[in-house]
Amino acid sequence: MYMNLLTLQALLACPPFVNLMKKLATFHFEERGTTSTPVLDSLIEFVNEFSGFIRAPKGPQRGNKKNQEIITGSSFEPVRVYKMLEVVKANSSFKHGKQEDAEEFLSCILDGIHEEMSATINLNSGANNTAMKSNGYLQEDTSSIADEEEVTDESWEQVGPKKKSVQTRRSEKVLSVKDALEGLVSKESVGGFTCSQTNEELEILRKITLEELPPVLILHLKFFVYDKDGGCQKLMKQIDYDIDLEITRDLLSPNVKTKLNHHQRSYKLFAVVYHHGEKSTGGHYTTAVFHSGIMGWINIDDSNIKMVPVSNVLRYAPPRIPYLLYYRRLDV
Repeated sequence: MYMNLLTLQALLACPPFVNLMKKLATFHFEERGTTSTPVLDSLIEFVNEFSGFIRAPKGPQRGNKKNQEIITGSSFEPVRVYKMLEVVKANSSFKHGKQEDAEEFLSCILDGIHEEMSATINLNSGANNTAMKSNGYLQEDTSSIADEEEVTDESWEQVGPKKKSVQTRRSEKVLSVKDALEGLVSKESVGGFTCSQTNEELEILRKITLEELPPVLILHLKFFVYDKDGGCQKLMKQIDYDIDLEITRDLLSPNVKTKLNHHQRSYKLFAVVYHHGEKSTGGHYTTAVFHSGIMGWINIDDSNIKMVPVSNVLRYAPPRIPYLLYYRRLDV
């Protein structure tokens, strides 16, 4: 799928994103040639040009919901998005006609939105503070993890000078998204520390916890491994995930674990981007999205769009593997 437009289809199923783009459209972003916000302009136009889906009128009974058809709007070519990539390609490897990784394309889009909105807000408010540098589509902010300079019983542990090896986050134990999240708070060894009094090398264990939970949570499942020669192989391991996802208090920092109620820690799946193929390079992407207007799941495979049951969304079907999971917090 060139330019990975299925990534944009997943964003179209995200109400906070769509609502923001529609609200910004009221400011009349007209075609004005060179612009300081090419990413925002292109996405605003794309979202507002998209007409969505409706369920086809019911005919003779032919089984359950999974056999029902849907009616789509007229197809269109996202020319503005192509132009946006031409503008940003100087700072990235993306260009029209090149097949892109879904997560990298998503990061490019969200990084661009963040940088353009931060610059615009700072310009309009007269703020002199520098916008936080982006790291992927998550922002690298020391407030989002446990403060590594504060040595507490829950975040750091000193081990004696016997240099006993500590292994954490073993992937063979990860069988579900729940397992992977719990692995985030497992303690890991940090080397390079010595005792100031004895000058002996110490082994330090650190534990990372979550300080904040985003309204929209995007999980990148890395189904690949590098061999000793630097090659990349795709993994076909089954990783289970559910429609409902709860961030348990064990994952939260001591500062917030008692402050967030159940709704503020609970998420609902609304989109999945799948990668199809035996190899980690190349292959094909499809997307499944939950459409609130028809209260059902839709599978999008290029121009082939059909309703599917939720069991199809969650089913392990190699060489199709879930690559990006989009969750929306229940209180949003």
